[in-house]
Amino acid sequence: MKNVALTRLLFAFAFLSWIAVSVGAQQPRRSEPVSEKLTIAGSSLLVPLMTDIATRFEALHPGSKIEIRARGVEKGLVEVRSGTANAVMVPRNLRAVERDLFSFPIARDGVAVVVHRDNPVKDIDSRQFSEILTGKLTNWKVLGGRDAPVHLAWRTGQGSTEFILEYLRLRREQIVGYTTIETNDEAIRFTASDLNGVALASVGQAERMARTNVPIKLLSFNGFPAASRTIQNHTYALSRPLMLITSRVPDALQKQFIDYAGSTSVIDLQLKYGFVPYQE
Repeated sequence: MKNVALTRLLFAFAFLSWIAVSVGAQQPRRSEPVSEKLTIAGSSLLVPLMTDIATRFEALHPGSKIEIRARGVEKGLVEVRSGTANAVMVPRNLRAVERDLFSFPIARDGVAVVVHRDNPVKDIDSRQFSEILTGKLTNWKVLGGRDAPVHLAWRTGQGSTEFILEYLRLRREQIVGYTTIETNDEAIRFTASDLNGVALASVGQAERMARTNVPIKLLSFNGFPAASRTIQNHTYALSRPLMLITSRVPDALQKQFIDYAGSTSVIDLQLKYGFVPYQE
């Protein structure tokens, strides 16, 4: 009798286990939320704008994560070619050796020649600035300023400096007698703290800083003010597109983000940072 009872108990346990497994198999599994991530590297100039754009995009696309990181243009291009970044922020047109990449303009900006606010000089032309860069013009009095030495700050390997070198048809090794800096912020701090300083900076960022009473000013270049309005009407020579660059034709989340970054939905953010909406 004990064996019969034990057999019945084991059978009942096995039957109940089979029912539990069967019922569980019929229950629909919960789908996990889709999680997608993009990495955008490149120019530090574009990081504040792209960070704001990414925040809005993530709110519109739950589960997406957009990582924005400042790596510099050259490192960013290496990363996008190797696949460790989905896009790179570049403040210029693609060069001839980069024609295998794909470019998507999102806004416009300009490069300004920035000096201290108390510097009497108001404008500069291509020849004069070339002579400052190459060490031929070393005193502000030549430009109508004080009898004082020109103190040049220069960035190496950045989008702005590459853009200027191409425009002025100069080579890197021709630039002499400078203090090395790395970012727009450093360029602005340099000129704000040195009455005789001169550096290149983003028009949009320099305008914003000047409005907050940072003691800098933007020199007119070739007779036209360095300003958002002259970039918009194409009269300022040192204007440039701000690009997102990819190694292939974008698709899926990558395409959605790039389309959004250049859309009218973010014009208010572009203007917030002093950039000009891309209208072409």
